[in-house]
Amino acid sequence: MVAVLAVFVAGCATMPRPAVRHPHRIWVAHRARMAAIQAFRVSAESGVLAGRHGGTLMLRWVVRPAAYQMTGFGPFGRVIFRLRAGPAGAQLRTEHGRFQGTSASRLLWRLTGWRLPVAGLRFWILGMPAPGPVVERKLDRHGLLASLRQAGWSIRYRSYGRTPKGRLPRFLTLTREGVSGSGRIVVKIRIDRWRVT
Repeated sequence: MVAVLAVFVAGCATMPRPAVRHPHRIWVAHRARMAAIQAFRVSAESGVLAGRHGGTLMLRWVVRPAAYQMTGFGPFGRVIFRLRAGPAGAQLRTEHGRFQGTSASRLLWRLTGWRLPVAGLRFWILGMPAPGPVVERKLDRHGLLASLRQAGWSIRYRSYGRTPKGRLPRFLTLTREGVSGSGRIVVKIRIDRWRVT
């Protein structure tokens, strides 16, 4: 697991960019552009460490204005789960069957053991806070989010990449302390491909 996470970090190294003069002004404009994004597709690698247990997962995530679908792949491209969520609730399909619930995050955790804050991640992965209170927010010298604390999670943005819609995160780390007796949970996400519509 440690070796995999080290590869994630090494693969996200980029050339430094010059600092901007007014980071907060850049942030306000950038956040408005990100908030206007209503649909996107992401292919990513995810490493999860919960207490003494961990593993890796390939994710394919399709987000639309009122619904989304997330597919998790294991070794050799084996589908581990397919998660669909919308106004009517969430549905999770695994090799053990099809399950329904009101919360995608709880359903995913209960049936696969993967704790992913799906509701917040819809916004965090775009490099912006989710709706609701923000405990702490820090900008980098380029006017983009460097770190965020919200809904019990600490999100650190390690690198961004350029896309036609602006600079979007390429590598981020989510951490939560002491959840349900499982100790510290760390989720590292390295995004291989963005497709924003």
